[in-house]
Amino acid sequence: GSGPDVVLFHGGMGCRKHWIRNIGPLSEHYTVHALDHPAYGESAIVPRDMSGADYLDLVYDTFLKRFPGEAPLRFAGFSFGGAIAANMAARLGGRVTHLCLISTAGLPAKTYARRPTRSYKSADGDEALFRDICRHNLLVNMLSHPESATEETIDIQAYCVRHTRFNSRKVSGGGTLPADLAKMTCKLRVLWGEKDDSPHSPAADKLDQIRAIVGDLDLHRIPNARHWSAYENAPEVNRLMLEFFNA
Repeated sequence: GSGPDVVLFHGGMGCRKHWIRNIGPLSEHYTVHALDHPAYGESAIVPRDMSGADYLDLVYDTFLKRFPGEAPLRFAGFSFGGAIAANMAARLGGRVTHLCLISTAGLPAKTYARRPTRSYKSADGDEALFRDICRHNLLVNMLSHPESATEETIDIQAYCVRHTRFNSRKVSGGGTLPADLAKMTCKLRVLWGEKDDSPHSPAADKLDQIRAIVGDLDLHRIPNARHWSAYENAPEVNRLMLEFFNA
């Protein structure tokens, strides 16, 4: 697209394809940069034992090389990418004007109920079983309706799983978000799927933690969507992101 820069940070076990339904509408108004984080998608691998703090340092150093200068930036971060986007915004200071967090991670790790997911390794080379596991895990973690898990959606998930080479939990559960939010001066909007609420991921607890840091919260619950609301209800998320970035 063209216009001011918007940078999109994808979720854990993901890649730029997490934003496949958002890039087009955003690019009608902005220059959109949908990144593959280090060790995701087509990006280079990182050392297996890299810590979460070192990973964020790497993202920051790489980001500065790609976005030199002082041009203003608008950020959107999903889940794991929310923790990264907030950390980058805290480091970049006034250069980041807007931060939209979508079901963000980065809060201190807590023990919730066990997620009823299945191991991808258990497919053991069986492609049909692997895709069935992808569908199952999408409906546990990411999507609220079985009809949302189309073959195209499973294609995206399968690609993302096979191109993930870093444990996002080192950042997602690293607890960096509170300090980063406290440092930021940019506008903040939080989007959260209405159905992104379960014993293994309680929305009220996470949103209360964010409110405790920022006070009044520009929060919008996305109807008919779970965690991956930017995909499952893209029209509403696109509307809210454009409204926010234009403010």
